[in-house]
Amino acid sequence: MHEIEATLRAFTSTMPDAVVLQDGRGHIVFLNPAAERMFGYSEAEALGRAMRELLVSDGSRALFDLGMAALLGAGVGPLVGKVVELTAKRGDGTEFPIEMAVSTIRVKEELWASAIVRDVTARKRTEHALEASEARYRRLFEAARDGVLILDAETGKIVDVNPFMTELTGYSHQDFLDKHLWEIGPFKDIAASKASFADLQQREYVRYDDLPLEARDGRKVAVEFVSNVYRVGSENVIQCNIRDITVRKRAEAEREQLEEQLRVSQKLEAIGSLAGGIAHDFNNLLSVILSYTSLALGTMPEGDPARLDLHEVHAAGERAAALTRQLLAFGRKQVLQPVRLDLNKVAEGLESMLRRILGEDIDYVHVLAPDLGAVRADPGQIEQVLMNLVVNARDAMPTGGELTIETANVELDEQYATHHVNVKPGPYVVLTVTDTGCGMDEATRARIFEPFFTTKPMGRGTGLGLSTAYGIVKQSGGEIWVYSEPCQGTTFKIYLPRELGAVAETRARPVPAPARAQGTETILVVEDEDALRKVARRVLDKAGYEVLLAANGEEALRVSAAHGGELQLLLTDVVMPKMSGSALARALAATRPTLKVIFMSGYTDDAMVHHGVLDAEAHFLAKPFTANELARKVREVLDLGSVESGTPR
Repeated sequence: MHEIEATLRAFTSTMPDAVVLQDGRGHIVFLNPAAERMFGYSEAEALGRAMRELLVSDGSRALFDLGMAALLGAGVGPLVGKVVELTAKRGDGTEFPIEMAVSTIRVKEELWASAIVRDVTARKRTEHALEASEARYRRLFEAARDGVLILDAETGKIVDVNPFMTELTGYSHQDFLDKHLWEIGPFKDIAASKASFADLQQREYVRYDDLPLEARDGRKVAVEFVSNVYRVGSENVIQCNIRDITVRKRAEAEREQLEEQLRVSQKLEAIGSLAGGIAHDFNNLLSVILSYTSLALGTMPEGDPARLDLHEVHAAGERAAALTRQLLAFGRKQVLQPVRLDLNKVAEGLESMLRRILGEDIDYVHVLAPDLGAVRADPGQIEQVLMNLVVNARDAMPTGGELTIETANVELDEQYATHHVNVKPGPYVVLTVTDTGCGMDEATRARIFEPFFTTKPMGRGTGLGLSTAYGIVKQSGGEIWVYSEPCQGTTFKIYLPRELGAVAETRARPVPAPARAQGTETILVVEDEDALRKVARRVLDKAGYEVLLAANGEEALRVSAAHGGELQLLLTDVVMPKMSGSALARALAATRPTLKVIFMSGYTDDAMVHHGVLDAEAHFLAKPFTANELARKVREVLDLGSVESGTPR
């Protein structure tokens, strides 16, 4: 017996697993060193104690007892020929998972039991971590908002597919499984898919930033396709990630559209500033040209041969003045006379003229909203916009067609404003002009508001009609948009801010022309342009007025102070160095409260506001002007009743 025990000790002393021997009475008779370390008992402490009490936790004792009874009795049961998992406990009371294999040996006619025990704590921890990892992966796989396909790296057959992929394509989970990638509807381009798969096997990574995917119902879905190879155990696995980029592509297209709108807006703004500046300088020159030719014509007898030449000069000057007015309109530099306006009445008032312009081969239709709100705009300018659009529509329908004018109340929301540069959300009135003509391609549509750009033949327009309409609408606080395709007609939409309340007026109040243009009053003319100052003096001298001259505001104050008599009228430019015309008018009003004022400018009312002319009813003489226009305007203002000194007139 001692020899057997010595052999047993020698054999088990180096084993990593615990070995425990129990005699026929159920008492421990042997523990190897691994068992001492595992359970926290020395052999001396364990000998003679029951194995079930010493080694097995309360939760596992029922299974252990049943197994031991069957093993030692009939030789069958849960412990016979099996490795079972139990929960053990150590001497300090802590529990841990074990695997136990129990067998029987006969010693001196008694049936003993030997147990080989392995601590599987580390393995269980690894298994739990793996299970948790697999659960997390499965949750991610199932909940991913990208399509995911798992392929066998050798054959290319699909072994798993997530729900998003089935939703995206309309194919079921079963439709995908065990199929080659190129056998499924979305990837049915066999040559391309096979080539991509071969490329993937070689490079272990492929990517397509914009791949058209066809769903089961025929929809084309733009996707980003990324596929790579990785190892799972001893095998290669392919994972394909398919991302729906439809929303992203739409957002990119919208961003590009907004960027293009911004570029066009900035381009037109720059051109408008240049055009307005040029027109402003020309207005001074044209005022001199038109005034002097008027004076010269007034002194020439009817039969003078030079009279016809001067008429031509004057006519050319008037055409140039009209051109500068169009340039100022495009550059938003003209002076408007806005009133509360009903666009329905504007359209109705122009109907007979528009029908004549269109001719008999073009049907004229108007659809006017009965409850249309009011806008604030210059009636004459809005009429010009409508006329320009109708003329362009007629030219786009040389063989006939239909033109429709519509009005409506609309609310432009934040979403609309987000997709249209410079648009502010709020209530608007929209005026729509639609034709069934030849339409425009994108390149033409991008340039139609540029001055002097035209697709018409030589001699069929200046190319300023639409640019003038653009400037008028923008200066009125509105927006103009065009929608057109070749052979599909064109629609212009004009949005003007809607005002609350009833419509009060439909056009600017006409001012009756004075009966005479002569006078004897004293007028102070302030103009920094020398030639224009001289011609103003010449015209007013001829009309009988006493004229005082000044080149700027400071000089004008000195001239006024030195003049001991009455001063009835100040005729001043708006924009001057050092002191603006409005600042001068306020300074003179302190000592001459009854002084009347006429402002001269070829520039916008915005410029006048910038220089302090805030009263929309201030008397204004637009440049360029003729000698007769200057004389009439002066007489008109002088004949008006007294005006309070608080607001210069």
